[in-house]
This record gives sequence, C-alpha cells and structure tokens, in this order.
Amino acid sequence: MNLNNTRADRDNKIARLLRSFGVIMAIFYFVMGLTFVILPLFDSIPPLNRYGISILLMIYGCYRLFRFFNPSKNINHEEQDDE
Repeated sequence: MNLNNTRADRDNKIARLLRSFGVIMAIFYFVMGLTFVILPLFDSIPPLNRYGISILLMIYGCYRLFRFFNPSKNINHEEQDDE
C-alpha cells in the first residue's frame, strides 16, 4: 500500500464520518423540535414561542436532510473539482 492509497483511505473515512455526523445532527434537530411540542418539560415557555421554536427546529432538520440527500449538490462539487 503506497502513500496515496493511505491518504485516499483516510480521506474516505473522514468523509463518511462527516456525512454520518450530518445525518445524526439533522435527526437531532428534528427530534428536538418534536420534544418542544410533546414533553411537558417546556410548558413554562409560552405556547407561541414553544411552537415557533419547534417548527423552526423541525424545518431546519428537514432542510439539512434535504441538502444531504440532494444529488445536485454532489454533482456541483464534482464539476468544480474537475476545473
């Protein structure tokens, strides 16, 4: 195994780790949004604020998942790398 293969393997492992972390964080934001609505722990927050925060967190979680699974994002990066 030469040095270029070792670097490529390391870069692939790091990229997989970052992709996994991105998905986990997107799910975390969505679950936190649901938590604000469902759990009575946040009943001390006024309902309008609580629902607003919840909606924003869930939308942001969905946005991150959409960006992760959007194939055009990957195509654009490959085109930029070729230039």
